[in-house]
This record gives sequence, C-alpha cells and structure tokens, in this order.
Amino acid sequence: MNFNMNKEGGFTLIELVVSFTIFISLISLTTLTFAQTLQTRRVISDLNASMNSIAFVTEQMVREIRTGTDFKNFAGEETIRFTNANDEKVSYKKINGGIGRCVGGSCNVDLVYKALTSPDVKIDKLKFILRGTERGDGFAPRITIITGVAGPKGINVPLQTTISARVIEEDS
Repeated sequence: MNFNMNKEGGFTLIELVVSFTIFISLISLTTLTFAQTLQTRRVISDLNASMNSIAFVTEQMVREIRTGTDFKNFAGEETIRFTNANDEKVSYKKINGGIGRCVGGSCNVDLVYKALTSPDVKIDKLKFILRGTERGDGFAPRITIITGVAGPKGINVPLQTTISARVIEEDS
C-alpha cells in the first residue's frame, strides 16, 4: 500500500474560522456564567449582612421585652411601648425604613427615636402583636414581632418571633 503524501501539513482557512468561532463562543459563555455567579454572590452577601443586622436588633428587642411590663400597641401595631426592667418607658417603632428605639415619655415624635438598624438595611414591615395581660387572665403577655426585610433584587424575607414576658412574682 503506497499512499501519496504530497500534501503539505496544516489547516485550511475554513477550518481555522470554524474552530475560532467555537472557541470565542465557549469563552463568551464562560465569561457570562462567571459574571452572573459574581452578581449572585454579591446579592447573597448583601442579604446575609441585612439578616445579621436584623437578628442582632431582634435579639436586643427580645431581651428587653422579655423582662418588660405594662405593654401597649400603638400606630396600627407598628409601635410597642412598655416599661423595661430599669423602670424606663421604652418604645420600638419602624422609622425611615429601619427600627428605632426611644427611651422616655416623649416618644411621639420620630426624631427622638435612635436608629438600631444600619442605613443599608431596609425594613418594609414591622408589626407587634400583643396577646395576654400580666394580671387578670393569669398568663404572661406574649408579643409576636413580625418583620419584613427588603433585600436586593426585590427579595423580601419575612421574619417572625414570639416572646413570652417573664412575670416574676415577689413574695410579700
């Protein structure tokens, strides 16, 4: 068998154009996927930071509410007022897309509330549901806090926690 090998080695122009087109298509697809992955990671990171901030603020509210007395709801259940363990009048309220805290009797003006959440965290819902009374029905008050965190890309995360106030009865 004698094969004639007079052809020079190499690729034709058509083969080079086709392979280059396939290569560019694969690189473009890979770059697009990588860019989308980075964007998704940023969104998740921002949402995680918001959730950590809300968890911290909620824990602070829970600790103070748990030892509080004389609970009252105001402003369509978006505000809760009570007396804390230090015998101070305390209010929590949704202020400017965040959660604010006011100590004292003059908590009727939004300017006196101290922001607890970062300006980066946007609260789209804050509701306090008060059940039970300290005296009369024999049950300690139960306060349910419902929050809605507005995350990036239109993601909304609802959170809910219920606290039972501790009623410590002193023997006379």
